[in-house]
Amino acid sequence: MGNNGRRVGIGVLLRVLVRAFLLQASWSFERMQSLGFAWALAPALRRLYPDDAAFDERLRYHAEYFNTQPYLASFIIGAVVRQEESRAAGNTTGDDIQALKESLMGPLGALGDSFFWGSLKPLAAVIAAAMIIVGWLWGPLLYLLLYNFWHLGLRTGLLFWGYASSGDAVALITGFNFTTWARLFKAVSLAVAGAIVGMMPLWSAEFRLEVPASAQGIALLGAASTILMLVLMRRGGSPIHLMLGLAAFCLALAYLGVIG
Repeated sequence: MGNNGRRVGIGVLLRVLVRAFLLQASWSFERMQSLGFAWALAPALRRLYPDDAAFDERLRYHAEYFNTQPYLASFIIGAVVRQEESRAAGNTTGDDIQALKESLMGPLGALGDSFFWGSLKPLAAVIAAAMIIVGWLWGPLLYLLLYNFWHLGLRTGLLFWGYASSGDAVALITGFNFTTWARLFKAVSLAVAGAIVGMMPLWSAEFRLEVPASAQGIALLGAASTILMLVLMRRGGSPIHLMLGLAAFCLALAYLGVIG
């Protein structure tokens, strides 16, 4: 099994990184992201196991069930590459690698969902919406810049961090406090959303009220709608159902001539 201390090198790690962006290109309900995970590891496994039989065995091993937040998966991929280096040198067993994957999948999945879906994406969206309302039509580009600055930066850096730390999740959490950042992003999102409600009278959209209404009334209506949605969600309402209901309500208003 020994490989005389063979290391993957920066070139192979970069190839693994590029493949990691396609983690969910092949996805199934049975094994989730397993095929994408194994495909991302393939360049490193080929480097560490030149023998075809050994390479195939390790590739099948990593095609087992795997599922976590797709961006933070880079940290696990980097850690597994490091562990496979150790295994190829005879210092680590396959059971150790599987235990590492299983110990990181769940926590990083929950952490990543809260940070990316629950705080970063809403923050980028409300900032972009505020820019559009005040007439800055490059708002969508700003959204992409804000979101991808974090998304691409973390996805790239965490692969090398995982490799360097051998999957030390404690070092990851203490070095980058996702929970603190998530709370900050959520607070800023709420502040910007409140500013958007106040700016609604300034928005000259293609559709507008066809009935007399004051600027204050429009702002109050927007605030009341937001509060109503929050209350319904806290009582177990489905976000998708609420979105569909709101869309149907707006279409009904347009049909009745309230908005045009």
